[in-house]
Amino acid sequence: MIHRESDNRIRTVRQPAPGELWNFTQRRLKWFDDLVAVQRFRRMLRQGDLEAAHRDRTPAIVQAVEGCQFLEGKLERMSEVYRRGVRHLQLVHYFRSDMGDNQTERADQGGLTAFGRDAIAECNRLGIVIDVAHGTMAMVAAAVRASKTPLILSHTAVAKGQPAEFSRRVSPEHARLVASSGGVVGVWGSPSAMKSLSDYVDTVALAVEAAGVDHVGFGTDNSGFGATPAVWDDYRDFPLIVRLMRRRGFSPDDIRKVAGGNYLRVFNLSVKPA
Repeated sequence: MIHRESDNRIRTVRQPAPGELWNFTQRRLKWFDDLVAVQRFRRMLRQGDLEAAHRDRTPAIVQAVEGCQFLEGKLERMSEVYRRGVRHLQLVHYFRSDMGDNQTERADQGGLTAFGRDAIAECNRLGIVIDVAHGTMAMVAAAVRASKTPLILSHTAVAKGQPAEFSRRVSPEHARLVASSGGVVGVWGSPSAMKSLSDYVDTVALAVEAAGVDHVGFGTDNSGFGATPAVWDDYRDFPLIVRLMRRRGFSPDDIRKVAGGNYLRVFNLSVKPA
């Protein structure tokens, strides 16, 4: 349905058949069930679950879906994926969505659609983290107004100025919109703009400069760059990132926020109490 072109832009090449994405989502939910059973992950479902997993040193998973095209206009499917353990939903992805405009297609829906607003209200009702990655700035601005909880923009990089048309990066103003909701901008390790872990930390610093240290996190998207590995492609390098952040001037408290504390706050404000 989507294909990465020689210019590295991802374009829609085929529209899914009716029911195709819902059937695919069902298979992936079963994959999550198997992963949890075999790897003995603990699903993060309620306020306090992340803290408890950290205390118990237990492998944990926040189950997410990238793009809500599987809904096909049927809002009741959100209750089904919630029942199956999903607590983080990204509203749009690469190809056209009835939720609103995305960054890599022509924006012609005025940002967030009425169905997108209904989906946000349903996320708020159920207790699901709302992710606006891939959304246009107009879509994000409308989502900020619609949501009762902070937003996550899970994976991007903040440009120094206005990004090029169809870029997946965001402007400083776009990042500040997410921050205005109390939310978090996740920084990825895109190999097209970064060559080293030091570059990655510089990109985190740029996001902090734009949005504030309370509104930035790690959002690596490590499998999202095609054949080229991400700059940070091995999570065993986490201590190296922390070391580089210390050298860059981040305080221990700042690092705790960016390395997970900010997402923890949004998760607990979004999901239901235990």
